[in-house]
Amino acid sequence: MSDKYSDSEVLLKALCRNELKAFEYLYLHSRNRLYVLALSIVHDENAARDLVQEFFIDLWFFRIFESVTVSLNAYLLQSVRNRAFNYRDRLRVQERLKQGYVPPQEGVTNYPLENEELGRIINGAIDRLPTMAGKVFRMQYIEKMTHVEIAAQLGISRHTVSSHMDRALKELRATLKKNL
Repeated sequence: MSDKYSDSEVLLKALCRNELKAFEYLYLHSRNRLYVLALSIVHDENAARDLVQEFFIDLWFFRIFESVTVSLNAYLLQSVRNRAFNYRDRLRVQERLKQGYVPPQEGVTNYPLENEELGRIINGAIDRLPTMAGKVFRMQYIEKMTHVEIAAQLGISRHTVSSHMDRALKELRATLKKNL
């Protein structure tokens, strides 16, 4: 392969002229460095390889190189770094969602508390709420009503429903913190 593309300005101009040899040169001379960078961030060989491959596909297919205003090498590194961080962040979010997900049990609509003592503490805390706050809390969390439905049924505004919910949740947190 010719080294006529070793100057990044010449390489960039050749890419803009759709020279496939220039793209091949860029790919062959950059992929390993970009792979190592991606691997250092995502810690998964297949994912790092895929990130670099997808980057080069996007670079050529969407002609991204035409809008490069900084050094081509700096652009390559920053782009792959950003893709790797985005990939890692998506994995973290997916993992958090998986950990918090409780699959519904077939035929069960309400999840009974397994710990009776905890159930008594929670019910007692709900009973000690101010009248309207307790009523609004029960309507939303037990009867599964929306703020709009609660407001219509009680003849109050949605903002008042929100205020009662805020108060109820604040007091429940404080009560449960003391008892647990």
